[in-house]
Amino acid sequence: MNDALMTGGQGDVDKGAEGNVTAKDVVMRYGNIMALDHLSMEIPTGIVGLLGPNGAGKSTFIKAVLGLVEPQGGTITVGGLDSRQNVLTIRDKVGYMPEHDCLVEVMTGVELVSYFGMISGMSKNDSIPRSHEVLDFVGIGEERYRPISSYSTGMKQRVKLAQAIVHDPNLLFLDEPTNGMDPLGREEMLDLIERIAAGHKSILVSSHILQDMERVCEHVIIINNGRAVAQGSLKNLLGAQEGRMKLVARGVPEDLAPFVKYLEREQRVISTSEEHGQVTVVLILRGPSGDIFAAAKNAGVQVRSLTADLSTLEEVFIRSV
Repeated sequence: MNDALMTGGQGDVDKGAEGNVTAKDVVMRYGNIMALDHLSMEIPTGIVGLLGPNGAGKSTFIKAVLGLVEPQGGTITVGGLDSRQNVLTIRDKVGYMPEHDCLVEVMTGVELVSYFGMISGMSKNDSIPRSHEVLDFVGIGEERYRPISSYSTGMKQRVKLAQAIVHDPNLLFLDEPTNGMDPLGREEMLDLIERIAAGHKSILVSSHILQDMERVCEHVIIINNGRAVAQGSLKNLLGAQEGRMKLVARGVPEDLAPFVKYLEREQRVISTSEEHGQVTVVLILRGPSGDIFAAAKNAGVQVRSLTADLSTLEEVFIRSV
């Protein structure tokens, strides 16, 4: 499939911007359970990771955007449209790839994708050629004429993505898109997501594989107990903690050992690993870095590097929830 069909031209930039979602002070209760507790967030254009433990409110938020549940308070807008007043219009703008199977296994891939296209308002004459285009895009070849019951898990994930994009939505919700895929399939799926995002789409990805999120997301929102506890660009969220450094030093074992003991005594050491005469220490400085270089010289150890150490998304997630 030609990427231009997914990315559009310059004239599609404003159309893609319509997919942006804004939530302000959204409250959603199920009896005595507070599912969304004055939740506020904004989903910008690009790939946004929606993270949170089970029961955090992620699924409830998606249902609220789609108008499947009605919050008791607050507002949700999609491209400026109110989620309560413009339910059907918003659904036409949204593509949804659920975690669990949504596939009719007696149908062929092309039958199912074209059927979902018609459900989304496309005519039969438009949905059939479009279904072939998106199946080409996701990497389903002649298998599209086979029953879905014969598909592997990876192929089913690709078909689920195809049905989500067949009507060219401005906003995509992808729930565990790499679930059950092998490493190569995961990489290919992430590449597809990046190619779709290049068309000025808003893509909300929910996944428990934080490495995948760190690989493709530009923006991350972490939800816990119905509230957004952390959100922002991935670059800012993973920014180095003040004073957190990574030190790499080389030397013979009898010199490295006392040097590491010095670091543990004088600095706040977070982790230490040693391999083939080289030690890597993550630490938080408690004083001038010059003291470390002086101690290394006295111990006969060569400091190869001392650089700011960035947090991982897993560390940010654990701190947040």
